[in-house]
Amino acid sequence: MRSWLVAGSGAAVAALMVRAATVPGSEALHPGVVPLTAPELPLWPALSVLIGLLPAFVAPVPVGAKESTR
Repeated sequence: MRSWLVAGSGAAVAALMVRAATVPGSEALHPGVVPLTAPELPLWPALSVLIGLLPAFVAPVPVGAKESTR
């Protein structure tokens, strides 16, 4: 079940970011370089990237990882 969550979260982030880049008003995801300014990041693409962090909290620690730290 957890491996499906890891794979699904990656697929969800990819799909949401493709969607974010293709909707009207996505100019903030394609910033210009002249003049060089920090781009504004819309809220929902930023939140979609946070879905990619879900496996860091849900996936178990590998069995040998706890024993190998010295």
